[in-house]
Amino acid sequence: MVIVDTKLSRLNKLLKKKITIKQLDQCLADMGMELDEINGDEIKIELTAERIDLITPEGLARAINCYLGYAKKYPETKINKSNYVHKVKPIVKKYRAFTRSFIVKNLKFSSEDIKAIMWIQEKIHDTYGRKRKKLAIGLYDLDLIKLPVTYDALKPESIKFIPLGMTQELNGRQILQKHPTGRDYAHLIEKDDKYPIQIDSKGQILSMPPIINSDNLGKITKETKNLFIECTGPEEGTLDNAMNILSTMFGDWDGKIYSVTIEDGRSKTICPNLTPEKRTVSSEFVNKHIGINLKPKETAKMLTKMGHEIISVKGDNITFNVPATRTDIWHDVDIADDVARGYGFNNIKLTLPNISTMGKMLPINELKEDICNFLANIGLVEVNTFALTSKEVQYEKMNISEEKHIALGKNTTDKSLNMVRSWLLPELMKVLVANRNKEYPQKIYESAIVVSPDNKEESKARNVEKLACLLCEEKTDFTKAKQVLDAIFSYLGLEYEIKEAELGTFISGRAGEVYLKGKKIGSIGEINPQVLSNWELFMPVSGFEINLDEVLKAL
Repeated sequence: MVIVDTKLSRLNKLLKKKITIKQLDQCLADMGMELDEINGDEIKIELTAERIDLITPEGLARAINCYLGYAKKYPETKINKSNYVHKVKPIVKKYRAFTRSFIVKNLKFSSEDIKAIMWIQEKIHDTYGRKRKKLAIGLYDLDLIKLPVTYDALKPESIKFIPLGMTQELNGRQILQKHPTGRDYAHLIEKDDKYPIQIDSKGQILSMPPIINSDNLGKITKETKNLFIECTGPEEGTLDNAMNILSTMFGDWDGKIYSVTIEDGRSKTICPNLTPEKRTVSSEFVNKHIGINLKPKETAKMLTKMGHEIISVKGDNITFNVPATRTDIWHDVDIADDVARGYGFNNIKLTLPNISTMGKMLPINELKEDICNFLANIGLVEVNTFALTSKEVQYEKMNISEEKHIALGKNTTDKSLNMVRSWLLPELMKVLVANRNKEYPQKIYESAIVVSPDNKEESKARNVEKLACLLCEEKTDFTKAKQVLDAIFSYLGLEYEIKEAELGTFISGRAGEVYLKGKKIGSIGEINPQVLSNWELFMPVSGFEINLDEVLKAL
């Protein structure tokens, strides 16, 4: 959850009609939010995490205006075209890849406005920006800098400027050591050989993102009239979303917004881009997911309450524009959720389905439980491993070529993790490594889900239930692994066969593929000495892995 701190008086200045605390409380509850705390004029509002567009009082006011019928759509923010350019050097792609920026002119700041800007900046940093890892924002007095601004990366010792709140010039490394903000966020860049900087055409350093702005250029006062606003991060979409939200906020402050062209030598991007997304949804889809019975025009009315601009209602289909600031709308289910909020969750009548059922375990879970109990009774120990792993573990150490898999993004906290497991045996090998100081034999198994790419699925991936077993002892071999597999299929009353195969993980001539009713469901064999060496294991290992989804189909 995200807490927004503001004042009822400030919110009422932004609304087309004034509302009381009681009315605000009810409106927020209907929209799926909560008035968390009231202290005189000071209020705290609890938002759902996905509604980043409501983190500013201006964004919240836009949503409330539409919800209460004070406005039929979100107000348009005019973006003035310009020749302003923000250059990106290729070297910075290696460190903090992207930047976005825009310009605001003709602003009038009060002390309250300055505090609001600082609060909003840090709130976005801490929430949407994941403590500046995904997003860091910088604001500067436009009249003190000369465009174009260049986003570059330099060696720490070459970066010299007076950081915000200080009077002494420091280099990049000193800022991380001596400045309070530098110490707080040093972990984001301190291991890099070069640090990102924003620098203008006069050679003035605006900031060292994501750490700190220049005290000379990055200080906003009541005398400031024009702003240069930039942000940096590893993902373009996150930056675009933040710039859209901030530009609409300054537009609501009657600022004149000017676009900036981001040039990286290969492409040009105009920022901000407030072009709405055109979507179409059927009233039938919405009604099915909510459990109500709205007509198409009624569905359109609910979408209007949530800030969407209706283009047309034809038959059962409603076509509409989603505001650029609504970064939470991904799927048609999100649209159904908006309709439900517009309709009011409290207005949905509770009904019991006209069916009679008895709860029980899913067949696949019953099968897994039976097999696990059976294996435990014949002396094997169950283990549970993590789903996130690495290509080194799944492929390199197992002596096989890399296969299609579900990769993780580049911004994982643990850099040793870069994929979701596609088979279990490598993870069981990690268990054996962790228990090398324990007595042998070690006979372990795991029944768990792996994830495989599948373009036919909406998520482009599917879960597969697998069973894997490893036997680690001085005299283990192919026969011992097969004996366990024989016992499992005998217990299940199924007949299977093994066809000899060359598999890099197993010793040649002592490996095979497992078939059930003519379909390959797994592999079995003695672990290749090269694999044992990769894992620094000094005891023979044999084992198998089979697809339990296919076993269930055969029962």
